[in-house]
Amino acid sequence: MKNRLLSIVLFGLLALSFGGLSAQAGNVFEVQKIKVDASAASTSLARAAALREGQTKALSMVMRRLTKQEEWEKLPDSQALDFENLVEGLRISNEKTGPGRYLASLSVQFKPAPLRDLLRGVGVAITEVQSRPALLLPVLEDLEGLQSWGEHWWRQEWAAYDIDNSLAPMLLPLGDLEDTEIANAEDILIGDPAKLQRLNERYGTDTVVVAHALADVEGQLGVTAYIFGAEESDVIVRTYRTGTPHPEMGQRAIDEVMGILAARWKSVAAVVSDEKQVLQVRASYTSLADWTRLLERLNAVDLVRQVTIVELTKNYAYVDLAYIGSVPQLTNNLDQNELVLGGSLTARLVANAETASALGVAAYIEAAPDEAATPEVEAALDVEAVPEIETPQGSGTPSAGQLPAFTPPPTARETP
Repeated sequence: MKNRLLSIVLFGLLALSFGGLSAQAGNVFEVQKIKVDASAASTSLARAAALREGQTKALSMVMRRLTKQEEWEKLPDSQALDFENLVEGLRISNEKTGPGRYLASLSVQFKPAPLRDLLRGVGVAITEVQSRPALLLPVLEDLEGLQSWGEHWWRQEWAAYDIDNSLAPMLLPLGDLEDTEIANAEDILIGDPAKLQRLNERYGTDTVVVAHALADVEGQLGVTAYIFGAEESDVIVRTYRTGTPHPEMGQRAIDEVMGILAARWKSVAAVVSDEKQVLQVRASYTSLADWTRLLERLNAVDLVRQVTIVELTKNYAYVDLAYIGSVPQLTNNLDQNELVLGGSLTARLVANAETASALGVAAYIEAAPDEAATPEVEAALDVEAVPEIETPQGSGTPSAGQLPAFTPPPTARETP
């Protein structure tokens, strides 16, 4: 039996509140806080060597950041690549020079499009959407007792790590008087729900990561990361017995914990190809200022490649979103920008069974002119059957089991 599915998807796109303090994520195409140290016959040669070393190291780091560990063996050698054509910006800080020596800290930003093309060319999936930032609370336990707030070495090591631009970014709190009044080290370590919630509310986060470092024995470090999320909790435990100073072991621990958190996110957020799909959405708003902010947020969504305005009125707009990835990934990405893909079930005309299943709604089927959609077809598509409609005699409404073809919205008569 020949059946076709409606070709246009209509959802409600609602802007959430614009006010309040919210955690801001970073840029996955930027690598910060790379320390370089090179020596050569002259200071200028040492500087050139250090900058090359730092940029190739950053390129290797960003390629691994964007891809799954099981696919790292497919990645090209950063030393053999023409990295200069991939670099968009370079910032240098903390420069120090000496006879034939150069030291500095680098931040390297890469061009997204060429880097995507490079990674697609070797056939790997890419994750460029960050998870929501989590609030990081480092707690140090040593011979002096528990320390949470203050500039202890454990917090300093976290501050020196590029946690902003990770795929699973984290936010270090201010550690000011208000923080200390909300919770002390004991409150944080036991995961007091009320006090962690107050910290979440202050920083606009919904997940707390308590990173506990046990450094009461020289040459040994125990690290436990407690993850208190809105929907789930977890624990990561690591022990190091290298005989090296605690801060050195701490750097390794931080790298491993960040890697584990990023890998979990990649498992659900990786996009296999750059093939674009299009959704038409109705964006509702109450003022032109709200519409402007909503449009800015739409353009900031990582998976959205193009926003085309189809119709614009005082209170709503129809917009075509060209995006990559799956519908659940897009929905999550929109949510991170405080936009929600939703609307009532009756307002949705779903293009295919896969999209319907992803959204948890019915896939409405329009039968071919000579054949009606049947429960058998709907069962084969693994979607909900369209409820029958009792049609009054001579009403001109659709017959049972059918819905009218989607008609684009009428041209707006009243524009801002």
